[in-house]
Amino acid sequence: MKKLAIYAIHPIMYQTPIFRCLQKHIEQLQLPLLSEVIFGDDLSLKPIFFKETAVTFQPDTPDLLKGYSYRFLKNYAQDARSGFWSRINWGVFSLFWREKYDVVLIHGYESLTAWLMLFAAKLSGSKILWRGESVLKGNEQQLAAKTLLKKIILNWFFARCDHLLYSCTGNQRYLEFYGVAKNKLSAIPCSVDNVFFQQQYQQLLPSRREKRQVLGIQDQDLVLLFCARFTQRKCPYDLIKAVQSIPHQNIVILWVGDGPEKTSMQQAVDVAGIRSVFTGFKNQSEISEYYLIADVDIVISSYDPSPKALNEAMNFRLPIMVTDVVGTAEDLVTPGVNGYVVKVGDVAQMAEHLAYLDQHRDEVKRMGDESLRVVNQWNYDADVAGILQAVNAVTEKSL
Repeated sequence: MKKLAIYAIHPIMYQTPIFRCLQKHIEQLQLPLLSEVIFGDDLSLKPIFFKETAVTFQPDTPDLLKGYSYRFLKNYAQDARSGFWSRINWGVFSLFWREKYDVVLIHGYESLTAWLMLFAAKLSGSKILWRGESVLKGNEQQLAAKTLLKKIILNWFFARCDHLLYSCTGNQRYLEFYGVAKNKLSAIPCSVDNVFFQQQYQQLLPSRREKRQVLGIQDQDLVLLFCARFTQRKCPYDLIKAVQSIPHQNIVILWVGDGPEKTSMQQAVDVAGIRSVFTGFKNQSEISEYYLIADVDIVISSYDPSPKALNEAMNFRLPIMVTDVVGTAEDLVTPGVNGYVVKVGDVAQMAEHLAYLDQHRDEVKRMGDESLRVVNQWNYDADVAGILQAVNAVTEKSL
């Protein structure tokens, strides 16, 4: 019987279903594997105020801790919200000494505990798997002094891992840039709960027209969904400029979220004369109805490794407009098939595609159907298969 430890910073609604699916898979196939999740904090189980969005956030996703074995380590950090020092879990050393794990899967390297996990695993003789979702930024490939130091550090970190899991093609390039050989890589697709969101689509579909009318949206309107934190990195003003530059009497932008740019964005759409709806922040139990009433999903960030909102929107049969720097762009969006991939800041290109979709509503539906087909392949079963493949790669006997 093999023992697998999975380190995660805290229960995250996009990760815990993978742990649950893994445990279910182990039980159904009676695999000789014991899996335990080790959390560095319980941050997501209590209300937390985030200054950037001025919102007190607590995920309302049910059963974050259901269906798998787990434990919490004592976190000695003063502020658990973000940063390298947000996870300081000295207990990893005594835990690894007692439990004698065969394999440990570490999520990320951005906290002290991720490094402590690496050292504890090495000292205890555990094989090390690693998973992350970062993608390259333009300046990384220019090898500035700061980036060169980062490359040295990450080369050292990744060289001590026995196998690594990548979430998308952009993430794979990132790992290869930092010295990871292709034969040490396995895929673990960036996924969301497709079953849940597709059930939501079917349940809510009869009320779509009514929900649109409540917001002043008519049948002939093309609704562009911008679901994100309202920050400069998400490039909301590029969308405003693009819509302003084309006939937009039948275009509505649905802004779902909050953030420091909200007031400026509201002023910008007023000046541009663009019909807009600002919903404020919405939790996962509320978000489905906004995917439902949208026609096109917009993800035009200047940097975004793997925005889960993109996957979620595809489950609601939405075409996607995405920038080429988004990590999952080339995996999930095929230009002209289920959306468009545009260059960051290329407002003219965005405007051209939006004008086309406004004038060809049959294409909106066709592309949306294709989005659903694509996203169905990015699921939790594929994630579990990737984890098991990685475990097999670093142990003598296959599961």
